[in-house]
Amino acid sequence: MFRAIAAFALASAPALAAASSPATLNSTAAWWERVTVLVTDDGHAQSCRFESSLQPNAGKDCAVDGGPAAMVKTSAAKDQYTRITFERRFSPGAKPAVEALQPGETLLGGRVMALAIDSKGAVKACEVVATSGSVTPQYGCSDLEAERFEASVGGARASAPAREGYMSIIVYGHSEHVV
Repeated sequence: MFRAIAAFALASAPALAAASSPATLNSTAAWWERVTVLVTDDGHAQSCRFESSLQPNAGKDCAVDGGPAAMVKTSAAKDQYTRITFERRFSPGAKPAVEALQPGETLLGGRVMALAIDSKGAVKACEVVATSGSVTPQYGCSDLEAERFEASVGGARASAPAREGYMSIIVYGHSEHVV
């Protein structure tokens, strides 16, 4: 059932996350962003929610393009819905430990990318260092190179060392019965 809606989730969520993110991303502290889409048994997006550790308690509704969702059909029973979550996590410095999913959640796909961020906040190097799951997230190095991180103090100095970090992209699903 999850594979049937994975294409929808993977195509929609990166654009939602990027559109909801601040213009400049923090490169000195760990943070996460999450887009959760509720999909009905007939494949239609019921709702969408964006949350961020950068704005605690400020979750907001988001929009989902109905086109891909309308084409998706799941094998879920009429009394079920599926939640698909796209999450990106930034960790400065060392490679982050893999966090376990909650009971009932199914990993659809994941990717970890090592980043080098220059003193002006641009991603100057990106390398995929790990992948997981059966569906590869569409969000990758080319998307990260288009992002903008905060410039470091003294960012105008060309000799300032690059900052290192890791971006983890995780897509997972959870099915529940409608109560």
